[in-house]
Amino acid sequence: VDAWGKDGTTYFRVVDYKTGGKKFDYCEVFNGIGLQMLLYLFALEEQGEEVLGNRRVPAGVQYFTAKAPIISAKEDITEEEAKDARISAWKRNGLVLKEEDVLFAMEPKTPFRRLPCKQNKNGDIVGDVADREQLQKKKKYINMFLSTLLDDLAEGNVEPNPYMRGRNSGACIYCPYTSICAQREISGMRNYETVKAERFWEDIDREVNRR
Repeated sequence: VDAWGKDGTTYFRVVDYKTGGKKFDYCEVFNGIGLQMLLYLFALEEQGEEVLGNRRVPAGVQYFTAKAPIISAKEDITEEEAKDARISAWKRNGLVLKEEDVLFAMEPKTPFRRLPCKQNKNGDIVGDVADREQLQKKKKYINMFLSTLLDDLAEGNVEPNPYMRGRNSGACIYCPYTSICAQREISGMRNYETVKAERFWEDIDREVNRR
């Protein structure tokens, strides 16, 4: 957890250091597959007083590969050029709070090289960002989703219900229980499509307002 204080308020982000590759995925968040980092974030917002103080604001989540990338070059390059190339390839991905002072606390210079966003020609922040209202709607949606999962568990709903992401990705690819799940016999198996940020926020708004 990284924290930054301003005017009595603590802004904090959760960073997950991965040995392999991991991307922030709107589809996985919406469908309840990739909630771990956001659960940490919102748990700290709700109950992190001892660690972060009374006034705390979630500033985002990020995945960061914990090993330096190997850089390819067609010809000899200087150590400085190699360093720049490595930094460019070593970018964190995730979702961060769309507030300039918070973003510049994370990375003081532009163009941003560590953050999943950028400033366009008009000075606007674009990319994988969310304002405070959007983050709160996301928290409400996740709480709703978890409540539904808990109800299913309490009712004993444990039938196989795997998902796929196209043909080559999904819950069944590396699952050790494939032989007893018999997923080929399951009718109507979920097949999730890629979700872009704009559609994600529209769907979150619809679900939160519907309930």
